[in-house]
Amino acid sequence: MVRTRLISLFFCALLWASPALAGATAPPVQPVQTVTELSYEQALALARAQAPTLELARARTTEAQSRVEAAEVWQLNPQIIATAGPRLGADGTDADVSVRATQWLEVGGQRGHRVDAARAQVDASRARGEDAQRLLLREVSLAFVAALYWQQRVEIAEGQVELTSAAEAVARRRHELGDVGGLEESSASLAVAHAQLEVERARAAVDQAEGQLATLLGVTAETELVALGDLRELSIPVGSDDAWVDDRPDLRALEAEARAARASRALGRSLRAPNLAVGLGYVHEESDHVMLGLVGIALPVFDRGQGTVAVAQARGARVSAELEAARNTATLTAKTADAVVQRTTDAARRFEREGLAQLERSEQLVTVGYEKGAVAYDEVLVVRLELVAAKLDYADLLLAAATAQVELAAATGALQ
Repeated sequence: MVRTRLISLFFCALLWASPALAGATAPPVQPVQTVTELSYEQALALARAQAPTLELARARTTEAQSRVEAAEVWQLNPQIIATAGPRLGADGTDADVSVRATQWLEVGGQRGHRVDAARAQVDASRARGEDAQRLLLREVSLAFVAALYWQQRVEIAEGQVELTSAAEAVARRRHELGDVGGLEESSASLAVAHAQLEVERARAAVDQAEGQLATLLGVTAETELVALGDLRELSIPVGSDDAWVDDRPDLRALEAEARAARASRALGRSLRAPNLAVGLGYVHEESDHVMLGLVGIALPVFDRGQGTVAVAQARGARVSAELEAARNTATLTAKTADAVVQRTTDAARRFEREGLAQLERSEQLVTVGYEKGAVAYDEVLVVRLELVAAKLDYADLLLAAATAQVELAAATGALQ
């Protein structure tokens, strides 16, 4: 009985261990991550080349181009009518045959108006594609700027960890000597924990910004993008773009749609002209052979293109109102962005001269004084922590300036 129980326990243990052993010997295959470093210009070039949204825009332009090819086809389809039948008479039965071929002609220039409307739609579609690229590059630029900003925040936070750790060591030593109580040491330890938390939070923000950048660029999941660059170069550029609002592709798309509406209205008005039909006919009656020339006229009595004209006029009015509103909004956006760029870049330059430079000199002075024994280490830590806080403010100012630069380039249409 005991032997049977032991054998049962042995087999149960063997069955329980088999899946675990199989899992241990065959671990899941993890995808190999490849790290790709990108500069700002490289990120923009990659977005122009392979972004999924731009592929869709190009497909729409190709679709619009096919409509031009369809509109250019001449609508010349001859119509042939043949009749045949017996003629019954007193003299017997004879066969009558009639064959007619006619061709309707558009005399009001309808084909030209259709082609003009289709070509205007191609221009609108192409401009929409360029506008999709403008908006995409704006998103890519903002994600890239955010990645550089949080990378800078990581560096500042890591410096803050070093300073707070040094302050904690000083507080611990003073507590051991009996100069201070335990509260100062606890506060210093809490400052270290808070600084380490800021490092992790900044690193998570970097991962989020670079992940968004990878999504916008359409890279594979096995590729890890790393943004390279200096945030200040994007915040305070050397030159400036000369493009202005009229260069924006969304406005050019609306202008093309207005041309398409005018072409459609002209097409509707051309339907007022009567179309003509010309043709030839052959008739065989009894023993006679008759050749006929045919002329037909389609009189626009009821359908005179008034529906097409009404739709085109309504569309033209809508596009004109939308164009005016879009141009006004674009002008205000560009004006606001330009003002923000001027203020933020001026503030950043002034802060570099008057804020950071002064704190850095103060840090150098107190460090020299501490090395000579004239300044306490507590004072050195206070100045260094103030410098860290100033660097955080400076990073926020650079972020605002870089964001304003991107918004200005997008608003004026220079970001293409």
